[in-house]
This record gives sequence, structure tokens and C-alpha cells, in this order.
Amino acid sequence: MAVRVLVVDKLAATRDGVAEILGERAEVEWASREVAVAQLRIASNSGSPFDVVLLEGEPPPAAPYVQSLATGGARVILLAGGSDPIGLAQKCGAADVVGRPIVASELIFRVARAPVAGADKRRPRKSDVLIGSGTWIKELYDRIAMVAATDVTVAIFGESGTGKELVARTIHNSSPRHDAPFVVVNCAAIPENLLEDELFGHVRGAFTDASRDREGLLAAAHTGTLFLDEIGELPLPLQAKLLRVLQSQEFRRIGDDHDRRVDVRIVTATNRDLEQLVERGGFRQDLYYRINVFPLHLPPLRERPEDIAMLVHHFVQKYRARLGKVIDGVTPAALARLSAYEYPGNVRELENKIHQAMVIANGPLVEESEVSLPRASPAPMLRIDTARPFRDVKQEAIDAFERGYLTELLRLHHGNLAQAARAAGMDRKNLWALVERHGLDRDQFKKP
Repeated sequence: MAVRVLVVDKLAATRDGVAEILGERAEVEWASREVAVAQLRIASNSGSPFDVVLLEGEPPPAAPYVQSLATGGARVILLAGGSDPIGLAQKCGAADVVGRPIVASELIFRVARAPVAGADKRRPRKSDVLIGSGTWIKELYDRIAMVAATDVTVAIFGESGTGKELVARTIHNSSPRHDAPFVVVNCAAIPENLLEDELFGHVRGAFTDASRDREGLLAAAHTGTLFLDEIGELPLPLQAKLLRVLQSQEFRRIGDDHDRRVDVRIVTATNRDLEQLVERGGFRQDLYYRINVFPLHLPPLRERPEDIAMLVHHFVQKYRARLGKVIDGVTPAALARLSAYEYPGNVRELENKIHQAMVIANGPLVEESEVSLPRASPAPMLRIDTARPFRDVKQEAIDAFERGYLTELLRLHHGNLAQAARAAGMDRKNLWALVERHGLDRDQFKKP
């Protein structure tokens, strides 16, 4: 059954672009903001309600207006550009957000999560905060969209702090199991002698102090998703038991004399090279093949420095209310310093640094002196493609930094080019030329 989508935008041509991307997946219509609520009401009364409203984010819509669009049960997805589209969506109460310019795979992924009229309604969810730009995030959305609707086992590879659990949650929330439990097991955090009991449970009398039956986390994840974080730390004896679960959907509690069946999807994650572990005998080869059916690889933050400005703004929005401080962002000098650091702890480390700086900060902007980073921090390590000319690779790195710097600068000064130029110590004409070259729209940064 096709999803019914109402595009609410100044330009009717936006409807054509959305319809071309969604194809046969959706029936797409258009309305201006002024008549959208009435059009939704008419469609609902006629028995053909809209499932999704794609709402333009400029100017930022008021929360009551967004609520009126959602009254009939439609899922409101904001179409927003700028440096913090997720923050804007949360502020106005939209259920989800698609960045502008629109990435086809992201639009398909977000719209596909909406319930179709007459089908079971999914519970409301906030946006999955997968923040990034460029090809890596597009490819990630593409692969999540491919695998989410299936029960295929997923293996997520990436350094610590790159967001592996967030990706696993996104897969679960986008799957038919979304209303069932999502159970997390950190294989590295539980002592080896307790891990088997945590996973599989036990029966009364199985060992000293086993005074009653105990369900393990595997049983707790029944009908849902079991996320095994740091799977490379799983002891070999438990690897054999996990392999049996994957092969037959059966397991046995400690001390039990019969098997139990379980309906569960397994998603794993690791920051280790499992192929090397297999070669050294630390990981079963047959289990490796079983969990590596659909691999996802997350890049470290040092390979995507262009995302730092977006992440910084997101974390400022996240923590300022919790800290009870009126902090609008960071100064250009602070952003430059944050962008020059390598982040061995990846996004998690950046979040901690922003949180720490906001605790110290006294003004409306976090100053460079309030950012606690090693003074001799190395330059970002990019993925170097030596098959390409040196000049091209160098220019790509410069462009990524310039775009991030300009985005944060314009946001801090609400699109006021004169103020931004003074803060950056640049000639206004030179700054304008850079803004034009990177295709940034100053209107996106102006106060509503």
C-alpha cells in the first residue's frame, strides 16, 4: 500500500522532486502552509488521510502549527537545512527531519518509517540522531534501509565512540520489531564468570545461591533485538552457545535439562579486527561467518572533520538546558581548535569536551580558552587517496574546513555578514565570496 504524502512548501516544484524520489512508494500532493491544515482535514473526512506531511523548515514553523498538521494522525517530517536541522525539528515538535538539500536515500528511509493508513500505527519516536554529511552518511542510510525490514544479522564495525549502538537502535526502530524490546549486552563490561548467566539465565539450584529461576537477557529480547556490543570480547565457550542460537534459535539455561526457543534478531558491534582474531584463534571462524552477513562500517571522526561543526552545535543544544545556561554556541576560534583535534575517542570524546567546556563557560559563547584539548594536537588524519593528485586532495580538506567554519560563523551571527566578517577578521567581500563559493544560504541562519 502506497504512503500518502503531503508536501507543504512555498514551491510546488518541491512536490515533483519528492515524487520522483519516492516513485511508486508514495502518492504525493502539494499544499501551501496557509491551506495545508484544511487539505489534511478534507482528506481525512473523505477516507483518504495523509500518512506523512513533509513540511518546509524555512521560516521555522511554530509548534502549535506542527501539532495541527499532526492532528489527523499524519507523521510530520521537517525539511530543513542549516547547521542544526535536528534541533529545529525537536523545537517545533516534528516527528522526524530530512536535511536539505534532500538526499534521496534519507528521504526514502524516513518516509518508509511512517505508518500507512489502515496499518498498525508505530509509536511516536524522536529522530534518530545520526549526524553527518557527505557520502558516508548517504551510504549508511542506504544500507540501513536495505536491512532494517529483514531479520538478517548485522555486524557493525567501528572505533569506540563512533556511534555503533545508535546505528543498532536505528535498525531496530526501523524494523518490524520496533515495538519489541531492544536489549543491550556489553560483552566487555560483564565479568566472564557472570556473562553466561546474564545472557542465558539459570534454573533454581543450578549453583550456590541460585534460589530461583532467572531469565537471561536473551529471553528478555524475545521477539525483539539483542545487541551484542564488543562481540570480540565474548569468551570462546560462549561463542559456541551463541552460534547455536544463530543456527537454531534455541538455547539452554544454566542447569536446565531442556532447550528453549527464542525469536530474536542479533545485531553485533566491535572495534576489533575479527579476521585477525580468527587467525589468532581468539574468535570462532564459523561464528564470524554467521554474524558478518551484513556488515556496516562507521568511519572515525578524524576522517570526517566536516561534521564537527554540526556535532558541536548539536551538543550545545543538548546540554545547555540541562546546565541551566544560555549558551548559543562556540566562537570561531574555539571551533577552529575543536576542528584541528584528532579525537581518538571519536564523537563520544567530542561530546564530552563540549559538555566540559559548557560547564566552565560564563558567556553566551564557549571561548577557545574554555576548550580543554592538548595544545599540541595533531592535524586531522584524513583518508588519503594517493591515486589522486596532491592538489585535489589538499583542496578537498581545505573545502571541508572552510564550510564547517563558515556554517558556524553565520549561525552565531544569525546570517549577518558584516558582524561575521568582523568576528573572523576578514574583509566583508572576501567572506561573501567564500559563502557564495560554498553555496551557503544566509537566510537559513537569520532569526525567525
